[in-house]
Amino acid sequence: MGTWIKRSLFVCAIFAVTWVMFIAYWSGSNHMPDISDVILFLLVLPVCFLLLVWGVRKLRLSLAAAAAARQAAAAQTPAPEAPATPAHHVERHWTLVIAASALRSPQGDDAATLLSQLQKQDARLDLDPELTDRQGFPILAGRIGALDVEGAQSDYLAWLEAQSPEAAQAPTLATGHLRTLALAADITRELGQRLLAHPFLTQYLEAPAHQREAVGLPQVHLLALLPARWEGAQRLQAAQWLGDLLAQEGWPREKITVLPVIAGESVHPMLHLDRLIATSRDVNAKQPTSQLTSPYLAVAVAAESSLDDAIVEEWEAQQQLLCSSANTGKSPGEGAAGLILADATQAIALGADTLVLLHRAAVGRKDKSADAPGRIEGEFLSRLVQGALQDAGVAPAAIGLLATDSDYRGSRTEEIMKMGYDSLPEIDLGSQCVKLGAGCGAAGAATVMSALVLAHSASEALGQAALCVSNDHAHERAAMVVRPQDSPSTVSTPTPEATAAPAATA
Repeated sequence: MGTWIKRSLFVCAIFAVTWVMFIAYWSGSNHMPDISDVILFLLVLPVCFLLLVWGVRKLRLSLAAAAAARQAAAAQTPAPEAPATPAHHVERHWTLVIAASALRSPQGDDAATLLSQLQKQDARLDLDPELTDRQGFPILAGRIGALDVEGAQSDYLAWLEAQSPEAAQAPTLATGHLRTLALAADITRELGQRLLAHPFLTQYLEAPAHQREAVGLPQVHLLALLPARWEGAQRLQAAQWLGDLLAQEGWPREKITVLPVIAGESVHPMLHLDRLIATSRDVNAKQPTSQLTSPYLAVAVAAESSLDDAIVEEWEAQQQLLCSSANTGKSPGEGAAGLILADATQAIALGADTLVLLHRAAVGRKDKSADAPGRIEGEFLSRLVQGALQDAGVAPAAIGLLATDSDYRGSRTEEIMKMGYDSLPEIDLGSQCVKLGAGCGAAGAATVMSALVLAHSASEALGQAALCVSNDHAHERAAMVVRPQDSPSTVSTPTPEATAAPAATA
């Protein structure tokens, strides 16, 4: 009853308002309406307005009913199953043991001392008298003083001539090229000396040729990470020379395999190390631990020198050089570093006191250059770090050191800080984060490998996990975890069926 009363009152109100409006209008204009005006304005017009209101109301009700019908039909239709989250591959939990490490840096050859200098911010670059900018001013650079460049050049050219007389007639090598060879040779010889501690080596050398395979001496896989600006043939040639140097130290030449992959492609150094871990096992074995069913031994060497006039000119032309005319940029440096990677049995045989594991790498590429103007984002690097920690089964709070290859450029520093606050909230970025590029200069793959050596040294000394992050490149980003085996500070390793985020790419 109430509804009809409301509707009747609404109709009366419409007629009353219409009549008052037109009567007032006719009175004010001294207009005498005839019968057609009365019918049109006092009867037809209110009726049309009421019909319009009724039509709008019916349209709204029909639209609401249709929407309700669609919702009811959707509720009765079973929803499609959400796609299952892909299982985290068990291969992401594979590791290798770091049996030994070595480095050469402008601040010294001892990893523990260099780490202490970087943490105290005592490692500083000096003005290099041999390198100047366009205005003739010396630039900051990281130069290694005691380096036998002439000896390395003589040995390399003699080896080239022995391989092919035509190869020895090649054009004179640049200064940076020769210094890189000398640094790589030093690291290769040092790691070659460490290999001589293997208990099967003497037995293998003394056994008759037809019985040597029964001794069980593992094959050494040599990975040489040399400057990406070199041609592929130059990198392959230098890698083969390093393999001969390893043989000269005493490891059988037939037990050395020089990996040629570095000659054909230029990818991030951590990705090459990741591939060593990935190829160390039979993919069908599905072994998530550091134990392998067959012996495995690899030597990874990285060396690079940017102390060359041509490189300095190129960087200055690209506005990437820190010099008198530009207060933002990087400083040239040089260095070398190397790792002996092995299964646990081989690492113990080589005399490793603490089994420090190298986990799989999380590698990705940013679309936006870190050198481009605009906001610096840390989310991409954070995703990589979180993926690396998850692969290693390590809690963020368990990280005792963050080693990076970056320098003091604002973009790199801000990115590391944002990543640290997001992914490593408990780490002290002032004392537990070291920037190798800031104290030693930019040396490409050698800086990345040196950061891993520092992480290995810290993990071995502190008994804690360490994280190595690479963000010096404008686009490439990578992260790897180093930790002692069976460290009590790690979280439980996920099962093969557990899910995890894969390495990020963009």
